[in-house]
Amino acid sequence: MPILIDSRQKERILFRNEMLPYSLYTPNPHGCLLGDIPWHWHDEFEFGSLLRGSILYKTSRHEYILREGDGIFINSGTLHYLHPLEPRENVLFQSQFFSGEFLAGARGNLFDLKYIAPVQGQKLLDARPLYRENSRDASFLDKLLDASRIAQSDEAFSQLRLRSLFSALWEDVYRWAAETGSENAPSPYSEDERIKDMLSFIQQNFSHRLTVRQIAGVIPISERECYRLFKKHLGISPVEYLTDIRLQKARELLIESDKCILDIALETGFGSSSYFGKIFKHQIGITPKAYRQNNTGGEIPLL
Repeated sequence: MPILIDSRQKERILFRNEMLPYSLYTPNPHGCLLGDIPWHWHDEFEFGSLLRGSILYKTSRHEYILREGDGIFINSGTLHYLHPLEPRENVLFQSQFFSGEFLAGARGNLFDLKYIAPVQGQKLLDARPLYRENSRDASFLDKLLDASRIAQSDEAFSQLRLRSLFSALWEDVYRWAAETGSENAPSPYSEDERIKDMLSFIQQNFSHRLTVRQIAGVIPISERECYRLFKKHLGISPVEYLTDIRLQKARELLIESDKCILDIALETGFGSSSYFGKIFKHQIGITPKAYRQNNTGGEIPLL
């Protein structure tokens, strides 16, 4: 499945059948990650399984290192980011996405109100890592692998078996939400929404010259508060995030287009080919030319 992220950093989850709101994702046809998966969120719940390698998994409030055999639960609406800790060809990460309707059947019914909404509304439960070395987590992880096998089979009643398995897993998820904190506990949900609005602004305007004052003005908040929110939730400054977005877009253009270095530098907001090359080599470790050659085998024109 392709990874589709819009201007608000919201990922659109594609279902093979819209009548069955469940999907199994492997990031590309070869199974390995293509590189960092940038900050994003989605309405659906997610169970991730690391089948090979190791990754750094971040939410706006936590970060976890997952190794082969580990997994993670991501709550609906949670901002998160993935970074492979090994060469990308050594990392195999699989995700299972599903909406509340997959378990409840319809919004607003008893199952939804009693069992799904309390988890979705527990914003203090942004994610829950699952470690293979923990016996209880190991049992949960084995069931996730069973679910992925059922999802890929064409056996009779596979959809019923899949929903039954996820309903059993949901009992643990519900317990995690109940143990996370009371409903009256202070929630950083409003801060998440502020971050999403600023990320959306950067995503839509990264090709222009941007200042922290402009980014903060989206809310609006002070520049100091803008820095605080980015550091608290993403671990980086707004300027560093802007640079990351520009580099991400530049890498896409280097692989998917035959545009010259200068055009890519201008299109992604770096302003000049020399500055672009300097930042690219510092952050990525190689020059834009070498990056294109390594990923496409092609030459890159300077002008």
